[in-house]
Amino acid sequence: MDICTANYALSVEVRKFIEHVGDAKEESITDYLVWKWRELDKRFNYLRVTPFNHDEESSTTGADFDLELWLVGNSFQISLAVQAKKFIKRSDSYVARLRYPKGSKAQMDKLLSYAKSRGSSPFYFIYTLPEATTISMCGGRYGLVSKAEDGAVFMADAHVMEDYANGKHGKRISRDQLLSVANPFHCMFCCPLAGSEAYFNNYFPVASGLPPRRKVEVPSYVRRLLDSAKGSNPKDVALEPTERDGLQAFRIVGVYDMRNDS
Repeated sequence: MDICTANYALSVEVRKFIEHVGDAKEESITDYLVWKWRELDKRFNYLRVTPFNHDEESSTTGADFDLELWLVGNSFQISLAVQAKKFIKRSDSYVARLRYPKGSKAQMDKLLSYAKSRGSSPFYFIYTLPEATTISMCGGRYGLVSKAEDGAVFMADAHVMEDYANGKHGKRISRDQLLSVANPFHCMFCCPLAGSEAYFNNYFPVASGLPPRRKVEVPSYVRRLLDSAKGSNPKDVALEPTERDGLQAFRIVGVYDMRNDS
């Protein structure tokens, strides 16, 4: 499958999963996302930093964030620090939920601080079940990408989410207000700007407001994931002890090879 078709198909599969496993939490949805992504698209590869037992709460893993995602193209590379949130209902105390835990906003503050320290772009993945009336920043309304409502994963700049958490848009906000400043996940691969820094600079200028990573050596674990993804039966990629220590904030590290599509 081409890069757009593959990632649109992934979005549809994640939607089916959420619809059929209604009580699935963010950790389980993320686990399904990366597993299905690898199954559908061999350009993607991933490893687990912290083992996750589905019978345990995520707090027992010691990880703060769900995913470090690297997109590696010929002329650009970007690292995303991702925190996932499951927002299904149209209204559900979303200001309070963004200020997790207990109204402190500590989780969001840590994501922003950690991403800044690593030179990563901080993002929220919003897992939801949008409707035909849902309008995102890039929702396929002009035939450029597939329809937003067919998917279930949206990407939002954590800095923009912070404005909502801080009450700059009111104390009561809806799910669709949040999605209006987000993009469907598959737009990252289907948009005419995809495959370059232009996509992030256009839609997420604050999150991507970092010096371009051009001709900069990627970390060795990213390189190993890229090399392993080339095979039809890629072997498991193990982290060195020092690498694992440096990645303890994440449960999963994923790498997407866009070098033939950028």
